[in-house]
Amino acid sequence: MNRADYREQIDAACRLLEARLAEDVPLEEVAAAAYLSPFHFHRLFRGLTGETVGAYVRRLRLERAAHRLTQSDDDILVIALDVGYGSHEAFSRAFQRQFGTNPSVFRKEKIAMTTTSTTITNEPINVRIETRPACTVAAVRHVGPYNDVGDAWGTLMKWGWTKMMFGNPETFGLCYDDPDVTPAEKLRYDACMVVKPGTKVKDGIQLFELPAGTFAVTAHHGTYDSLGNTYGRLFGHIAQHKIDGRQYQLGDPPSREVYMNDPRKTKPEDLVTEIWMPVTAA
Repeated sequence: MNRADYREQIDAACRLLEARLAEDVPLEEVAAAAYLSPFHFHRLFRGLTGETVGAYVRRLRLERAAHRLTQSDDDILVIALDVGYGSHEAFSRAFQRQFGTNPSVFRKEKIAMTTTSTTITNEPINVRIETRPACTVAAVRHVGPYNDVGDAWGTLMKWGWTKMMFGNPETFGLCYDDPDVTPAEKLRYDACMVVKPGTKVKDGIQLFELPAGTFAVTAHHGTYDSLGNTYGRLFGHIAQHKIDGRQYQLGDPPSREVYMNDPRKTKPEDLVTEIWMPVTAA
């Protein structure tokens, strides 16, 4: 078995951990998702991710909490419990170790930074609500800076080009992390193509189920490097305005990015990207 095969197995285990982040999933179950014994899995996981399983889960929980702290007005204890901590004190200690400050100070500082960015958060923006049923996707995972996802798309499209020729399958990127919170080298992204359940995929491509969801959707015009500005405006709109007559609040990532034109044939300033952010009714 080569390194690419092992990477795919570890990615499968990561998806299980991400889907059940608030749970303490037994090591045996996580290892089984990677088709490895617990002994080999633990060492391989650390070798390929640079983190132990426990450290990986703690980091993702705290990064999700950081997202909730700045994008919702939920009580800190509620957030702590939702990401798997049993008390405010335990959560605060872990958060302090990860981010160098306590949750309440982090929230105040991030909100203050956002409210001073009036050119980003207060510009008019068109937002609509979309719902999507559960679906099966073929995906290639990228871990690293978001502007380096081209290889993941290349691998996916090399496999799926016949599906593109003889049909029009839905494609999008899944963005799991906030680049203002997560180190660039640990950002997670999936290049995805919607396929039929049971589709056979080759090595390097994973098949998994995405749950149904409700999304606030807006269009970003321009380079991918400036997507963060539109994300900020979308977050501000969701927090301050009703959409289609209802109030919504941000849900947990991943967000979806739908690329409306081909970057190989389009000038960077003419690119159009739809951002689909999960939301729930307030």
